[in-house]
Amino acid sequence: MLLFRSHFIQLIPSFLLSMFIITFVLSMDTVYKLINMIIERGIDVATVMLLLTYQLPQFLNMTLPYASLMSVVLFMSRLSTDFELTAMHAAGISSWNIGSVVILFGGVITLLGWLNSLWLTPMGYRAFEEEKFRLLKSQKNRTIQPKVLNFDFGGKVLYVQEKDENDQLKGVFLSERDLDEDSMITVSDTGFIEVREKEQDLVLNLEKGKIHLHEQESSYRIIDFEKLFYVFRSSQMTNEDRDGHVWGKPTSEIWNSQQFSEKRELMMRLTTPAACFVICLTMFSLGIVEPRRGRSASYLRGLILITSYYILWMGANELMEDLSPLILWMPVVLTFLYGLYNLFKINFKLSGFFEALRYSAKRSFRKKIHG
Repeated sequence: MLLFRSHFIQLIPSFLLSMFIITFVLSMDTVYKLINMIIERGIDVATVMLLLTYQLPQFLNMTLPYASLMSVVLFMSRLSTDFELTAMHAAGISSWNIGSVVILFGGVITLLGWLNSLWLTPMGYRAFEEEKFRLLKSQKNRTIQPKVLNFDFGGKVLYVQEKDENDQLKGVFLSERDLDEDSMITVSDTGFIEVREKEQDLVLNLEKGKIHLHEQESSYRIIDFEKLFYVFRSSQMTNEDRDGHVWGKPTSEIWNSQQFSEKRELMMRLTTPAACFVICLTMFSLGIVEPRRGRSASYLRGLILITSYYILWMGANELMEDLSPLILWMPVVLTFLYGLYNLFKINFKLSGFFEALRYSAKRSFRKKIHG
């Protein structure tokens, strides 16, 4: 029991350090965007830190499998090179008993991952979008400045020639951020921005303007209008579903849903944390190396394992629409079976698959003979 507890505690520091480093790297792009918000819009640091906190659960979903892998790789390579595994085997401790601490560790991380993916991540996503909308509403008067290109409206670019003290806009120009042959350009004499609390969106009301369309190579149209309304929803919350993006929906709402997008999201929330358990199980046997050859083989096997897992995951992700969202469990099940086979093989010191089958058959036969 003392050895079990000691090994479990040894896994924690490397896991936390790996999680911190990987989360920091993954969040760099978001941090850069938030720093720009401080510089360009004058948003206070406390609000920016709050936005970053809301996004942390999303980063942790991606971080946990990698951190689990790194902690087990470091742990098993250290046990191997320090001859601790050799000593424990000499003392009569089986590989099952040694591996139980790694398996339990993977199970605990998976449970924490489910807590994060099933509850914290949707809550954080909704809170992040609500805070962004609140910021956009409070900053709209300060953000929209005359003679400055504004990129705060989804995929649109807004330019205003003048703005009076009543927030009336004059000389409005609106176009796609990424122009192509089918892009639409709108110009208007006047307009104003309205915030709709219930719908949580912004409406750009334009008056007396023109829409320029280039439909074909030889077709160019100009449409005159008296009034035009552009609706801008909070970033990425727009979806074909009226209730908003599925990422922000509580797990209880999508648990029994029949919609493909919601069933897919549920499987993502369930299978991503499960990867932590199967990776820990599999990496226990793969992390054992010859003490005199160093630890590089353990690191290489860990890299191959995580790469193979995500190749399987991408394949399952592509097959979902043709088969079922349940196919996302395929990488988890295959990795679990491989890890279980390897653990069985090293525990009974078997050389290969067929010898493992013969050993299992002999044991089953003996049990039947001896009742």
